[in-house]
Amino acid sequence: LDWKILKILTFPPEVPISEKAKDLILRFCSEWEHRIGAPGVEEIKSNSFFEDVDWEHIRERPAAILLKSKALMIPQTWMNFQNLIFLSQLVMATSNHPETDYKNKDWVFINYTYKRFEGLTARGAIPSYMKAAK
Repeated sequence: LDWKILKILTFPPEVPISEKAKDLILRFCSEWEHRIGAPGVEEIKSNSFFEDVDWEHIRERPAAILLKSKALMIPQTWMNFQNLIFLSQLVMATSNHPETDYKNKDWVFINYTYKRFEGLTARGAIPSYMKAAK
């Protein structure tokens, strides 16, 4: 395991998690050449966390967690999705300049913002070397 991950990854005591789950998470959080599944998916399937999973019939079983999204049931949601597909196709079709095509794809990020919440880490404030230079 990567020692850097072990220093920052914590499993809060108030959230119950099995040792098998912890082991699997830690194995996913390692360098790529040592990560579980690097040699193939069979290594992941054979992990003790998945010991009761019937991989041969997994697509026939109901989902373990059913997601209920009201947004998917609203017709306007699908109309907006169809509009996005149409707009992206329109942008791609009208572009005759391959060198600027990457800029045309940026329209999907309009009004997208990112804010780092200073001081809200598991172990305290964000270290100074991780903060952006001002």
